Amino acid sequence: MKRAEFLKLLAFSAMIPRAARSENEPGDGLSRDFRDGMTTLNEVFWVPELGNWLDRPGKDLRGHFEGYINPPWWSCANAVETMTEFMDLTGSTIYDKQLRELHEANVVRGSRLPKVVETLRKQGKWKEEDRVKLARRMKEVERSRIHGREFRNEYLDDSAWWGVAWLAFHERNKDPRYLRTAIEIQRHMAASWQPSGGVSWGEEEDKREPNSITNSLFVVLSARLHRVTKQEEFLVWAKKALAWEREAKLYDGTGVVDRPGHQGDYWTYNQGAYLGGLEALFGTTGDQAYLDEAAAAARTIIEGSGVVRPDGVLYEKLSTDGWDVSLFKGVCARYFGILSRRLHEMKLHPEIAGQIDKLLLANAGAILKLPKKDGLFPFEWHQPARAEIHNFNTQLSALTAISAACGVR
Repeated sequence: MKRAEFLKLLAFSAMIPRAARSENEPGDGLSRDFRDGMTTLNEVFWVPELGNWLDRPGKDLRGHFEGYINPPWWSCANAVETMTEFMDLTGSTIYDKQLRELHEANVVRGSRLPKVVETLRKQGKWKEEDRVKLARRMKEVERSRIHGREFRNEYLDDSAWWGVAWLAFHERNKDPRYLRTAIEIQRHMAASWQPSGGVSWGEEEDKREPNSITNSLFVVLSARLHRVTKQEEFLVWAKKALAWEREAKLYDGTGVVDRPGHQGDYWTYNQGAYLGGLEALFGTTGDQAYLDEAAAAARTIIEGSGVVRPDGVLYEKLSTDGWDVSLFKGVCARYFGILSRRLHEMKLHPEIAGQIDKLLLANAGAILKLPKKDGLFPFEWHQPARAEIHNFNTQLSALTAISAACGVR
């Protein structure tokens, strides 16, 4: 990195409040902020009986038993990946035990129902007529079926998040259980490859259209599985999915659209995941062309897509509506961080790596200045905000961005 660029990077670092970092090492302060924020997420949403988080405060097991309060499924997968990334970046083991528990408790969905019932009895919230419902639900748990086992379900993008997360956790500890989960999910997704190309985002008839996020994650998962296992089938799938993304022109020269045929339709997480697929293919093939392509795309996304403000802060330009969108910016920051670290490692495109680093530090600095509600970071990271939203996803999105900033050199 040139001296002028380095000085600019330091200037962005100075945007982070002093309380959020130590005197000399920004990563130390950001690490503390991440741990504090993760403590809040667990205090508000983690439910020991489930070995998972619920999608709203209160730890309402009765509501969960009735079926109207549940784990925010794809968001939980992102929490696993973020906690794993943070540990890898900081050399910590702080969340290993919790993540092992989460896998064991949810690898067969519903297997913790007896613990839920036990607590409901202790709380005096169990009714005799609930026995019939419990018997029916336990029978469903016992069935040998693909949905509900190994973190797979009828939504292929949901499944993909879990596959990527558990593969990352496997690489931390080499436990074959997590690798098995990742492989089962990859094959589950491959089975939904469409005749015209692309993995569909869902299995139901009206959800067969392939989209950007599902296929970018499929590239990431398949390429990383090839790197870990050396099995050729995974590399074939990764290249096949990337070829389809190119043919469908999901990257239109400025940003990555949501689905084939869309124009100027830029959600932040689509940008990050597409870059992640290119980086993952470089990671398993060593072909620099993938990194060159990722670096060039990253520049246009930062400068021309409209999802990055002039001050470097990520911006969800299309909408603030809906639960899912609250997590998108954190995912984008994660993959920007992965690409930057790879570029630094290979000593390639230093100007783009520096541009990404500035972005990551700017977002962490902006987040840490924001007012919280009930201890939770808000959806938007710029001021004034268009919408005041605080929930599981807004907290996790902020923490994912802070984790990515912990990797800035």
